[in-house]
Amino acid sequence: MNKFINLSLIYGLGFLFIRGLSFLLLPVYTNLLSTFDAGIMFIFYTILAFLNPLFAFGLDSALFKFYNSERSSNQVVVSSSLVFLFITSFFLSLLLLLISHTTAINFINVTYNWILYLSIILFCDSISARLLVVLRLQERAWYYLLVGLINILSSMFFNILFIHYYDLSSLGAIYALTLAAIVQLLFLSPMIIKLINFSKINLLLYKEMFVFGLPFLPATILFISIGMIDRFFIESYLGLKSVGIYSAGYKVGSIISIVIIAFNLNWQPYYLKIKDDQNFSKNIKTISRIFFIIITYTASFMCFFVNDLISIQFFGFYVVGESFWESMIIVPWITFGYVFYGLYVLQSPSLYIKNKQNWTPVFWGAGTIVNIVLNILLIPRLDILGAAIATFVSYLLIFVFIKI
Repeated sequence: MNKFINLSLIYGLGFLFIRGLSFLLLPVYTNLLSTFDAGIMFIFYTILAFLNPLFAFGLDSALFKFYNSERSSNQVVVSSSLVFLFITSFFLSLLLLLISHTTAINFINVTYNWILYLSIILFCDSISARLLVVLRLQERAWYYLLVGLINILSSMFFNILFIHYYDLSSLGAIYALTLAAIVQLLFLSPMIIKLINFSKINLLLYKEMFVFGLPFLPATILFISIGMIDRFFIESYLGLKSVGIYSAGYKVGSIISIVIIAFNLNWQPYYLKIKDDQNFSKNIKTISRIFFIIITYTASFMCFFVNDLISIQFFGFYVVGESFWESMIIVPWITFGYVFYGLYVLQSPSLYIKNKQNWTPVFWGAGTIVNIVLNILLIPRLDILGAAIATFVSYLLIFVFIKI
């Protein structure tokens, strides 16, 4: 319990600091990009978010399950996972490159080949994400946070360089995203040399991991759908400018997710490691109560003071550009939607420990269907507020399902 608290403090404070820095990208986008160009970037982020799980195949979750298995050593599990990830990610990125030369690339209304940059980012991010999982399992919190800090600082540097200095608008932002992904992978590359042992690769073990992790693939895509698919409906009904405005408000509302993600960084390895401990239930209940209080108070603070926070100025720039302020109406809905997601995270040990991972696509599938229906019904009537309400209801429903 003490070790959990210590690691959680390191992850929590470190992650809050790093993600706090990452939110500096919001002033960059909302002050230096037009609402239209910001809309392009948020659509690009949405596509990136949808494709990332396809590269992972749910095997990040499988790595958590099998890492402490008594049947295979850690090195066998990690080597098998990483080697096959390199192979699948390479071919998926190659497929994207082929598609970029054979189909129209004006899906997000730009003249440059955005799929080329997308394929590079996805390849780098898939390898980096798996290595970051290993760092969490090894409880190397400081290395994990250092990688996050390098990623954010390089992203900030490249964004300011290409958007502000070279005035490349959305193309500059995509350049920055690509180079930041490469820098992060390079910083993690010593781990690849250390962890991979080709003589330890076990195909049968990989098949077991694949079967276990596969249900998490649709669940992850559906999870991302709830958080991202509304951009496509807004773009269809209201246009790219509204996507940019909505996404700025969504970003502010999702600040609470930093607390949830920071908590889950140590929560997931913790409950899998102590699942057979005699104090397991007691510790889980104590941690859950404390976390519930933290996210409830944090969310309430955000909703009460959001208008004051966004109007703060640094070096002549607002935290959120004035042309995006109308989006603050959605912040309470997004914030408390994430509170219910946090409560879902608290219920998640049962899925892993009792091998109930097949239920995750059911939960998230139901939430996604409700989200889509509500977006179609509410956006034409309530504009961007309708999309935010749809998100809130979806997260609430998923929490109810897992609680039942």
